[in-house]
Amino acid sequence: MKQAPLMTPWSKNIDIHHVLPEYPRPLMQREDWKNLNGVWEFEMREEGDRLPAKRKLHEKILVPYPWESALSGVRRQLSTQRAWYKRTFTLPKEWKGKNIILNFGAVDWESEIYVNGKLVGTHKGGYDPFSFNITSYLDLSAKEQELIVSVYDPGNSKAIPHGKQNNTRFSEPKGYSYSPSSGIWQTVWIEPVNKDHVTAIHTIPDFDKKAFHVEVNASGNQNLKVNICIQSQGKTESQHSGALNTPITLPLQTIRPWSPDTPHLYDVIVKLTNEKGETVDSIRSYAGMRKISLKNENGVQRLALNDKFIFQMGPLDQGYWPDGIYTAPTDEALKWDVQKIKEWGFNMIRKHIKVEPQRWYYWCDKLGILVWQDMPNCFKTRNEEEKEQFETELQRMIRTHWNHPSIVNWIVFNEHWGIYDCERITENVMKLDPSRLVTGNSGIDARKPSIDYEVGHIKDNHSYRPPHVPLISSKRATVNGEYGAIGYKIEGHIWDTDGPWVHHNYKNKENATKEYVKFIQQINEYIRRGLSAAVYTQWTDVENEMNGLYTYDRKVEKLDKQKVSDANRSTYTEKEQIKGQTDAQYIQ
Repeated sequence: MKQAPLMTPWSKNIDIHHVLPEYPRPLMQREDWKNLNGVWEFEMREEGDRLPAKRKLHEKILVPYPWESALSGVRRQLSTQRAWYKRTFTLPKEWKGKNIILNFGAVDWESEIYVNGKLVGTHKGGYDPFSFNITSYLDLSAKEQELIVSVYDPGNSKAIPHGKQNNTRFSEPKGYSYSPSSGIWQTVWIEPVNKDHVTAIHTIPDFDKKAFHVEVNASGNQNLKVNICIQSQGKTESQHSGALNTPITLPLQTIRPWSPDTPHLYDVIVKLTNEKGETVDSIRSYAGMRKISLKNENGVQRLALNDKFIFQMGPLDQGYWPDGIYTAPTDEALKWDVQKIKEWGFNMIRKHIKVEPQRWYYWCDKLGILVWQDMPNCFKTRNEEEKEQFETELQRMIRTHWNHPSIVNWIVFNEHWGIYDCERITENVMKLDPSRLVTGNSGIDARKPSIDYEVGHIKDNHSYRPPHVPLISSKRATVNGEYGAIGYKIEGHIWDTDGPWVHHNYKNKENATKEYVKFIQQINEYIRRGLSAAVYTQWTDVENEMNGLYTYDRKVEKLDKQKVSDANRSTYTEKEQIKGQTDAQYIQ
């Protein structure tokens, strides 16, 4: 590991022999698995280089931290934007006769996977998990298997989904976009399965009918029987069997709804059995019984959770870390962020222009907080191939995260960045996942031309200082998707001491807190007019943006936590909920 200008408290806790040791896929868990995180060989490569089979690479890297990060031990940009990763692994004797699945949480952006010198497969997309069955590539006569990963990450030089990554910000920090995050940045692992095994599970809560609908997909024999058991605190609540690729309904006698106040999770146990009744695969998952919808109150569409209007108040969370960039140092750090956001009185998080590792959403599910999930975008105009890639990655994001009860809103575009066919794509997302709300474009008035595409469930404007509310929509819920940016600099906790910085307009903690509380008072008035949610920018400082509730290293609270928490809670506590009629002058 190397030193970054700022380091978080968790970086010192990293054990290079047990890096991010937690099982990385909580929604489809298997008992047997092997973590491949740790020290790998590493080397910059040129386009067209020969595969470096059976030779050592020149450097070392700590996986799964991006090569630009301090935690990786590399901490530099690669002029070719290409690299080799390499390591060997052994197979436990107990896995003899099993199929071996190689899993990647995420690799940014294009990867080629080789096992024992042979190409297994390729993948494009920096935010979604992917897997390969590597059984036929293994050399069972050898003690060790050789794994090589080739990576190419053009970053923002191409119109691919890259979010806030900017190739120039590594050496020239400014604001609004940040350091690139290239290569393997989520956990790599292998697991043994039978030839017939579960490949996906889709669980949909049906709040109105008090049931879960579960569909299971598998590899191999498609005539296997699916057995599903729903448990709550060890007690079986529902149990049914059915066929693969077909939703199975599991009714419940009574339900315990999931919400930020009561984030109850049901255990979901799935077993595949053959014609002899033998179990050929078993996985564990979980689910939350909740409903997210629009609710008409006095002619105004409101955001409703479990059929009750609750104002959603959350921070903009970019998911950046000074030492790991895209990758949190430890699972404890991921949990800390979610836990602290709740302590600051928020009941929602807008995950901004980034998709997190599955365990971040696990902590949101378990601790209880609503999530608005952005699709990572780009600023460029896309050609037809790039449009196809964007929509492919958008669908993958949804399909690989749609079992998380915490996620309640998909955001397709932000502030018109790279926007095209907004109506068509938003409607496609609504059809793909009708169990959630969808925002077509967050920040309808943030850039020119100021266009409201009038599609999706939510009308979303951005207004920073002070917050604002547009005309309330009678067809969609109206929200302020970004406001705030109350910031100042704290010596010793600044990413780039040379600047330039953005959002450092306030004098100190007292001055900034006073403004925050004032803005919440305005938001409470906007709730009376029909506002359904607000997103404060932002959770922490990020590089040269100085507007966080915490410093970038998460070591200093920049505003008064108790006063901010009290102010936030005033927007959604029952005593403050608005029961009266909204003035017709504010309704569009």
